[in-house]
Amino acid sequence: MVRLISLFSLLMMAVGGCSYSEESIAMPKDFKPLYAKPIEYTIQADKTTITVGMIGDVLLHNPLFTYDSYGVAFERVKEKLTEIDFLLANQESLPGGKELGLSGYPRFNSPKHIIRDLKASGVDMISLANNHILDQGEKGLTNALQHMNEYNMPYVGAYATEEDRAQQRIVEVSGIRIGVLSYTYGLNGMAIPDGKEYLVSLINKNNIMTDIDNMEGKVDIIAVSIHWGDEYALIPTDFQKELAKELSNAGADIIFGHHPHVLQKHEQIGHTSVFYSLGNFYSAQQFDSTNIGGIAKVEIHRTEYAGKCFIEVGTSTFYPTAVVRDKSHRYSVVPLREAGKRAIYNESWVERHVGLKAEK
Repeated sequence: MVRLISLFSLLMMAVGGCSYSEESIAMPKDFKPLYAKPIEYTIQADKTTITVGMIGDVLLHNPLFTYDSYGVAFERVKEKLTEIDFLLANQESLPGGKELGLSGYPRFNSPKHIIRDLKASGVDMISLANNHILDQGEKGLTNALQHMNEYNMPYVGAYATEEDRAQQRIVEVSGIRIGVLSYTYGLNGMAIPDGKEYLVSLINKNNIMTDIDNMEGKVDIIAVSIHWGDEYALIPTDFQKELAKELSNAGADIIFGHHPHVLQKHEQIGHTSVFYSLGNFYSAQQFDSTNIGGIAKVEIHRTEYAGKCFIEVGTSTFYPTAVVRDKSHRYSVVPLREAGKRAIYNESWVERHVGLKAEK
């Protein structure tokens, strides 16, 4: 009993001896809060944008092949042509020169000064792979290539030698490397001489894939100029659409199509901008929509930062044009909006048909 009381007393004393009070913190008079100073990083990004473009068929029918100059014919659209950083043209009528006798359809032979005047109007390279390139045989092609060299005009799609064919067409613009390839579906029944398959690049899927692969690591962008499709057809064929997908998967970034002599739609396939047909840029054809063409343009963006470089295919645009007769009854290229009733369709139709807003 005594032990119990003593234990109880000790417990009471322990409890009674415990007291609780709020802790207080004495703040020094000179106390100042410390703030972390953020570190500012400036990421320097070097951005460059260029444009790659193409005009469609340049086909010198009668009387176009008789003109002594084409500067006036291109004057109304020259500003639009020259503002493009790298511009291709499909010179469909062979510029074999007067020495072979000038002619129009069906076996074309054009004066060499069309090369001079295209260059003066802003064209940087001529695509020669088309169905009329052997209209005057091997001699005609040889002449045409000599004329290209005479005017210092780069070309692609037809070649003088095996070595010429093996020389990759790579152009650098503002630090962006552009690889250019060119092919045609056929040659209007004309045969390439045996052992000289290098003369013209024909559409062959395996060869095209090899050409694209061989450019890997050497270029930033691959542009393919291709002569395909059905003449006067406003809609691309299944073959065109299937081949476009295969070229895109293989690494082509831009596909410029021609041959139908009329406009076909534009399509974006993954990263690849596809113009199925650019129509006639300059010819004497005046039925249906054969006198309507335009200037295709694709933006290419290059961004470099942190030691790495990124290339992106940007916006695609289209500037509609028409071939009309001027006051002197000479054929010339004008903006489509100026053609009025001389063209069967207007810019609104082109926008709906091509699928791109017409560039102003």
